Amino acid sequence: MSPPIFIGILATIFLLAGIRIIFEYKRALKFRFGKYIKTLQPGFRWIIPLVETIQIVDIRVITINVVSQEVMTEDNVPCSIDGVVFFRINNPEKAVLEVEE
Repeated sequence: MSPPIFIGILATIFLLAGIRIIFEYKRALKFRFGKYIKTLQPGFRWIIPLVETIQIVDIRVITINVVSQEVMTEDNVPCSIDGVVFFRINNPEKAVLEVEE
């Protein structure tokens, strides 16, 4: 195999390795060497392989069930309480970069 063909194949593989598809209900944060660059909107996107990474954030309404808990009222009556937490991410940058847990 001649060197120009080999280099062409490697360049093609490099270009195809950076293709990412971001769905309509998600956003992607682009990091270059671990530093935040920008937020990628839905669509067909390209990143530089081995240099840039993305972190996908779901912006739909998410529900989390809270485990049933047993509590006592003031008049000593046991009650079982169930809960549901609904949340939605409005700002993906803050959700990833500024929230610890």
